[in-house]
Amino acid sequence: MKKSFKIMALTMSLAVLLSVVSVVAVCDGNVDDPVIAFVPKVIGQAWWDYVRDGGVMKWAKENDIEVKYQGPTTDDPAAQVHILTDLVAQDLDILLVSSNDPNSCENILKEARDKGIIVITTESSGMKNIDYDVEAFTEEGLGAFMMDELAAQMGETGEYVTMVGTMTSESHNNWADAAVARQKAEYPDMTLVKDKRVTSELDAEVAYQKTKELLRKYPDLKGILGTSSFDAPGAARAIEELGLTGEVFAISVALPSEVRDYLKEGVLQSVALWNPALAAKAMLNLAMMLYEGKTVETGADLGVEGYTDVTINEKVITGQGWIAITKDNVDDFTF
Repeated sequence: MKKSFKIMALTMSLAVLLSVVSVVAVCDGNVDDPVIAFVPKVIGQAWWDYVRDGGVMKWAKENDIEVKYQGPTTDDPAAQVHILTDLVAQDLDILLVSSNDPNSCENILKEARDKGIIVITTESSGMKNIDYDVEAFTEEGLGAFMMDELAAQMGETGEYVTMVGTMTSESHNNWADAAVARQKAEYPDMTLVKDKRVTSELDAEVAYQKTKELLRKYPDLKGILGTSSFDAPGAARAIEELGLTGEVFAISVALPSEVRDYLKEGVLQSVALWNPALAAKAMLNLAMMLYEGKTVETGADLGVEGYTDVTINEKVITGQGWIAITKDNVDDFTF
């Protein structure tokens, strides 16, 4: 009996000691590494490959935390939901997503949050079943910025059209809506054509073909305001091929590497951009703050340039990240 009592007392002492060590570890911030997955809109495209290599994988190496980077090979919402479903079924702690169709993702992201998974999105500011959505800027701000750029190129007069990657891409359509609102408020001599909005299907070849069709249909068309990173490169190819440089103008967000020659040759005058790798790092830093139980408020510093003094409006966190890429600064960027 005495021996059994001694063993029991030793066991209890060891249990207490382990509990104390665990508490001290948590207090010191030495929590277990979370299991993290990042799901982009699509893989195998320059923009999202840069997000992977310059943002997600770089962050993972810097923080010595593994991150799964898995996305669909096309912009098919169903394919993305299938990947999300597989990931949510695993033992995840953090899920980061840039959705192709926010509505189609709501149910699976609700399931993720119900399981206690932290969900952070980007380019999906209207989603409900998330912890936060991180944006480099307000959607209204970027749309207005692109319209100001296009209006200056067009001399604030003439016909224009808007182009989005897909009709289900919430951010693209919000940027385009904001651009049109800016035109109506500030540039009364500009006119939106009857084909108010066309899609590039996140493909520069489609943007090229659509631009040629639009120029045949609207011979007085002077401007194409795109939103996806494929719109301006595709439109520029059509403008150059048809000999309309300096007569027809295009803008969208775009990778410098894909528009460098067009900018230097004057086919494009500017494109809009934010650094998506920095946005990905900001998402990951935010997720870690939540994982560690920290409070995030307006004015918070997410530890990334452009996100050091963020604004929070309900579930949307915005930084100050947009820039104009022109012939004068395009060589400053390596992606």
